Amino acid sequence: QNKHSPSIHQSQSTKASTNMEIVALESLESSPAYIDPSSMKAFLGNTNDRSKGSFVPTTTNFNLNRGTSNAVIMKETLEYFSSSCPSSSWVSGDYRSLPEVPMFYPIERTSTIVYCYDARGIAERILDCLQKLSITAKFNPNKTSLFASTIDYTKFYVRLYKAKDNEGVLVELQRADGDSFAFIKYAQVLLASAKGEHVDERKALMRRGSSLSYIPASISSCHIEKCSREDSYDACMAHVEELIKKNRSDATLLGIESLLLLTDQDRSACPVIAAEAVLGINGHSAIKDFIHKCIHCPRSALSPEVNYFDYASRQCETMHNTALAVLGNSLQTASDAECPRLVRSLLQSNEWMGQSGIVDVLLSELSHAEDRSHDAYHAARCFNALLDSSSKMKRTLIDRGLGNALKDSQLVGRRRHSLLAQECDAALALLTDV
Repeated sequence: QNKHSPSIHQSQSTKASTNMEIVALESLESSPAYIDPSSMKAFLGNTNDRSKGSFVPTTTNFNLNRGTSNAVIMKETLEYFSSSCPSSSWVSGDYRSLPEVPMFYPIERTSTIVYCYDARGIAERILDCLQKLSITAKFNPNKTSLFASTIDYTKFYVRLYKAKDNEGVLVELQRADGDSFAFIKYAQVLLASAKGEHVDERKALMRRGSSLSYIPASISSCHIEKCSREDSYDACMAHVEELIKKNRSDATLLGIESLLLLTDQDRSACPVIAAEAVLGINGHSAIKDFIHKCIHCPRSALSPEVNYFDYASRQCETMHNTALAVLGNSLQTASDAECPRLVRSLLQSNEWMGQSGIVDVLLSELSHAEDRSHDAYHAARCFNALLDSSSKMKRTLIDRGLGNALKDSQLVGRRRHSLLAQECDAALALLTDV
């Protein structure tokens, strides 16, 4: 026998190994973590952006051996973003319709077994909890799974499976993007709700709608509290202005997040100064122009499934949402600081009241509340501050069709976003006092 030819023992071993690989591949293809590399249009990303644990897609470095979590993110996201919002129940059948856990599929630690067979009841409890937490979700019509997105950019999956030996329903949550600590907080509440345990309303509504929840108040305000002079406050705003002028996406994102904290009355020592800069009162025109640019930022023309893997488009959406939050903080700060003149002056501003002005953008956000509930929530916050400024502003906004837009958004909020519903309730109450 030629020394270079394989032995009989080697051939049998290779054949057995090949058969095992075929069986494993067939099992892998049936699992939600499988991607056919030949049909892949978007490649897996890296994790260069460590600041918030975000997933940064790229068009290079695809390697299936890097793990299944990113594969799950990519394949299922293509399906989720082509689906509509979940109805009252996103599980179409009974317990027998639930899928079994695929072979070689590792279950996340953020999971629990509900020892009952009422799959629809579990699904309805999860949806109710998502609404209380103001977490939007889209569902996959082909699978018993949801893709959820929070107001502070944390994204995760919720999946239902048959538990091992048909013990009950396995509820699994898997983080796809965003802050890990925030995800754990959401997972604890959602898993408890899925089991039918009592969830404290205050804990469920502990969400911060005006700032970033992953930065504690003690950290965000401790440095500013050391500033005892007005020139130090101006130095803070000058630093923000320097960041937003840089031609780097990480610097501009850091700048606008700094503005979000500085305009938050609960976390900042100089919210009025920051609000005046955003509204263009104290001479910081660069900050005002930057916020207006982010608010007018055009939506991507890419399809939803491609848009999710386009970093520039995702950056644009994040900046747009954060700019709306900054604007809402600034308007509320100006109203609460007994400076209604700051808000009333906007009535004569063409940038605000003119055609395609800020008011038109905010009305557009309310009209798209079904698809962009988080943006609509911040728009409703802005309108609450505007309505509270003067009766003339109320009449002007009513003539622009604000009442109908608020009623439509109120219905959306009651279904899937409690914070949006609260803001719409407050705004409609102000409209009745004209």
